[in-house]
Amino acid sequence: EIGERMHLSPRTVSSHLYRVFPKLGITSRAALRDALGTVTGEGPTP
Repeated sequence: EIGERMHLSPRTVSSHLYRVFPKLGITSRAALRDALGTVTGEGPTP
């Protein structure tokens, strides 16, 4: 879904996620979603 919205291949999205996860100290897309939720003020989804 991310790649479709930004017109990127799935491989490109995976590559970017692979590089950003260690920098944020996370290991999954769910953790990324939760981290972004705290930044935007929406918080994690139940």
